[in-house]
Amino acid sequence: MNDAIRRKLELITVNHVEFLNILRTKYPLFHLSNLFLRDIQYGVRFYLENKGLRAGYQEAEEIARNVVEFLEKQNILKKIDRQTWLLLYPEFRAEQAS
Repeated sequence: MNDAIRRKLELITVNHVEFLNILRTKYPLFHLSNLFLRDIQYGVRFYLENKGLRAGYQEAEEIARNVVEFLEKQNILKKIDRQTWLLLYPEFRAEQAS
């Protein structure tokens, strides 16, 4: 991993709560919902663009895989298969209709 990718990855991991909130604005993201690698990859590109940075398709995929690894270690994502994760983030619980 080169330094530019490492810096972009660090920006996301240090600000992972902000990243998840941005991702939530793009995709229906709730506690215990499925999250797909492509969603994370496009979320990486969108997040970085909002920070004035660019990431090509390949670079965004590499960053996304590393973000997933980080979020798994934080027990925020639980792997279902090689492309799908379960979001374990109670802050994103769906509101109950009354």
